[in-house]
Amino acid sequence: MSSKTFLLVAALALVCVAVRAESVATAATPQPAVVGQAPANPADAIVGDWKPADMPVTVRIFPSQGQYLGGIVAAENPALVNKELLRGVTYDAASNSWRGEVFALKRGDFVPMTIRATPAGFEMVAGSGLMSKTIEWVRAQ
Repeated sequence: MSSKTFLLVAALALVCVAVRAESVATAATPQPAVVGQAPANPADAIVGDWKPADMPVTVRIFPSQGQYLGGIVAAENPALVNKELLRGVTYDAASNSWRGEVFALKRGDFVPMTIRATPAGFEMVAGSGLMSKTIEWVRAQ
């Protein structure tokens, strides 16, 4: 690969990363469902701003191209803001759950996860088998 081709590919990769970060930062602020009223689309129940119990961050989950994405919109550590946390999340109506990937900070990589609604918000099981972790999420104020 020539140095010009390499530089072009590297520049394109940086643009893609910047566009993805911008989509997390500027995603329309989702409107939570009215308390006691289910959203028109059950899959949209996870749309909005959420706080995981194990991290001092606020995560915005929003629909994008038939899936759901989640990015950090507020954090004690400013370096985490605009980082993609959830990706490839899809809804399974048969099990009333969502499946996708979550970024595991300690591993520095995305791991599989499942989300199930709870009365207080939702429960995420990240990882698989003995290496899994359950995290409670509540809606951000």
